[in-house]
Amino acid sequence: MKFRLTIGFSLGLIFIVLFTFFAAVIAVIDYRVTSKLDGVLWTVPAKIYSRPLELAERSLLNIKNLERELDMLSYVSSDKPETPGQYKLTKDNLKIYLRGYQDQRSGIFEVSFEGKQVISIRNQLGIAEDFIRLEPIAIGGMYPSHMEDRVLLNWPDVPQVLIDTILVVEDQNFFNHYGVSFKSISRAFFKNIQAGEIEQGGSTITQQLAKSLFFSSEQTIRRKIMEAIASLLIELHYSKEEILLAYINDVFLAQSGRRAIHGFGMGSQHFFGTSIENLSKDQIALLVGMLKGPSLYNPRRNPNNATNRRNLVLKILNRANKISNTELETLLQNDLGISSPNYRTETKYPAFHDLVRIELQKNFNESELRTKGLAIETNLDPVLQESLQKNIVKSKKELVRKYGNKLSDIEGAAIAVDITNGEIRAVVGSTSPSSYGFNRSINAIRPIGSLVKPLIYLTALDKYNDYTLTTILDDSKLSLISGGKVWEPDNFNKKFHGEIPLHVALWQSYNIASARLGLDVGYESVEEIFANLGITKQVPNYPSLFIGSFELSPFEAIQAYQTIAGDGFYTPIRSIRQIKDTAGDIELSYPYSIEQRIRPEPITLLKFALQQTFIRGTARGYSKKEIENWNAGGKTGTSDDQRDSWFVGFAGDLLLLVWLGFDDNRPTPLTGRTGAFQVWKNVINDINPPSTEKTILPRVEYIWTDLKDGLLSGEACKNSIKVPFIKGTEPTKIPDVRRKCASKKQQSTETILDRLREVFEGGQG
Repeated sequence: MKFRLTIGFSLGLIFIVLFTFFAAVIAVIDYRVTSKLDGVLWTVPAKIYSRPLELAERSLLNIKNLERELDMLSYVSSDKPETPGQYKLTKDNLKIYLRGYQDQRSGIFEVSFEGKQVISIRNQLGIAEDFIRLEPIAIGGMYPSHMEDRVLLNWPDVPQVLIDTILVVEDQNFFNHYGVSFKSISRAFFKNIQAGEIEQGGSTITQQLAKSLFFSSEQTIRRKIMEAIASLLIELHYSKEEILLAYINDVFLAQSGRRAIHGFGMGSQHFFGTSIENLSKDQIALLVGMLKGPSLYNPRRNPNNATNRRNLVLKILNRANKISNTELETLLQNDLGISSPNYRTETKYPAFHDLVRIELQKNFNESELRTKGLAIETNLDPVLQESLQKNIVKSKKELVRKYGNKLSDIEGAAIAVDITNGEIRAVVGSTSPSSYGFNRSINAIRPIGSLVKPLIYLTALDKYNDYTLTTILDDSKLSLISGGKVWEPDNFNKKFHGEIPLHVALWQSYNIASARLGLDVGYESVEEIFANLGITKQVPNYPSLFIGSFELSPFEAIQAYQTIAGDGFYTPIRSIRQIKDTAGDIELSYPYSIEQRIRPEPITLLKFALQQTFIRGTARGYSKKEIENWNAGGKTGTSDDQRDSWFVGFAGDLLLLVWLGFDDNRPTPLTGRTGAFQVWKNVINDINPPSTEKTILPRVEYIWTDLKDGLLSGEACKNSIKVPFIKGTEPTKIPDVRRKCASKKQQSTETILDRLREVFEGGQG
């Protein structure tokens, strides 16, 4: 009896211990389930996008660039656009089936052009639209340490066809079980035996979710038991819709470099370049079919396997009466329709990504950027960015071919900005622009050479009662004491040019005349202009400042020129437009701001001189028609011993700055013209910015003057040039030797007018 009691007691104790143990296990699993699913389920990285391309009535358009961007967005040319992502483009018409983006609905739209201008936009009903918006290109992200990437879907975002396909293929009894289904396990076993391949799995959707969230992939009895317990607890705490949505957002679909593609939202973007609601039934079938083997059925790597798997899923849908026989036959004939990947690395454009990160860090910490799922819409123009990268690489190859291997490690940087609003449209930080590393566009602090001269001349022209474009400057030998040493600047050609008009000295980039002008206007006046242009660095009080010893980064330099190109209106240059949260609400915007800091009249005079740089000066090579069409102007820059080659220029609505040089600051064989200008020219020729209208100021008039003495002249006179003056500052004297030639054109015009007047008046009589 005593023995029986002892055995009973022992068994009872064992039962209590086991019960307590299993209760503790269940409690732990329950805590993990609720804490995970009740809190932040996933860390979602911030996504960085280019600007969405907008086509609006009366907007300017380069058709070649439009076609480039459509290709980058994986739109496909078709004689008859019938599905999202197709278009037909002619010289005067675009018919496009938009995929849809934010408030831009999907559908067919027709855009008509006349030359380079959009004249009308109509939807498929023939109703006029003010504008349409193409989706942006994904250009990078800020990923958490586990590098999981996903686009979270909410329940209303999930198409019914996706739900039907998942349930038919993965768990037909999902809404009728409690997390574990022995019926499903048995049915899947016999179905797969009959088919001779894996059509269905035995695990429920809840079990698959539990395994993904809480357990490893080890095939052990212990893991299966824990998975089953977790599944039952998930079903206890959450609705079927919540479980299914979590599954839809969690599934692993592909590996892209270091990024892991999770969820059908991200999978749709990754493989088809559009959101899930725009996918066809066969495309959804492909994504669902990939769940059985994301690597084996990856359509980019294994298209045959992917096609066979998709077709199998379509047949399963047909047997489940989700698609008809006719529809099945049609869908089986479709191509996979896979788009080119939007991402190739953590970010496609490292230098631009650096600028974005700097701006973001002013308002967000690193954790927020890696976990909150922010959508960052930037100002990047992908066509311009690709052109800038291509041409800086091309130019380096040409320079190496011309000068030999001594330029094999030449480096460079470039920034392109929209003149009208300060949006940074493209950035390159290296002659290997796709590589990570030192970003010279923001971190290379270099002497800007002759790029400083327009700033000095603007200082003078702003004092328009004292200086005009024809004010005579002295380009003779200069010698003075600076820093206890004798300073004697030379011109690049080692020659002196005597007395010359101010504008000639600028577009010929004469050092001595520029130095004398800087000394005349004074350091304080120069510093004031620098500040108005957006330069925050202190101006050094030494005369070499006036010919280019002043150091700036490309980013700082282009900010100054942005104000010049923008007619005296200062606009902070910026890379970001707006940031949205996962719900699509604006978290933060970066509005356009503008402030007039310099009067437009002196700027107009300066821009005239910068235009002459292309016509007569150091950047010759364009026709006068091209220059006037673009309202182009620019300036070369070469530092001491040709250590730095610079060019900054504006054409149409685009301001572009280029720098070339060695990181170790050793001399190059390049000037601004032979180095940086060649990159600038190649990009502008490639992009061909739309023409812009010239600003007409009532206080500015154009008068014929002489190139040598700056006094009055005439169109018929030799060496004459039509120069702008602020009214009241124009020259009044004309040399006797030019009176005759100056009057020839006027006399001829007057004679013709007199004859026309006689004919007209005679007819009236």
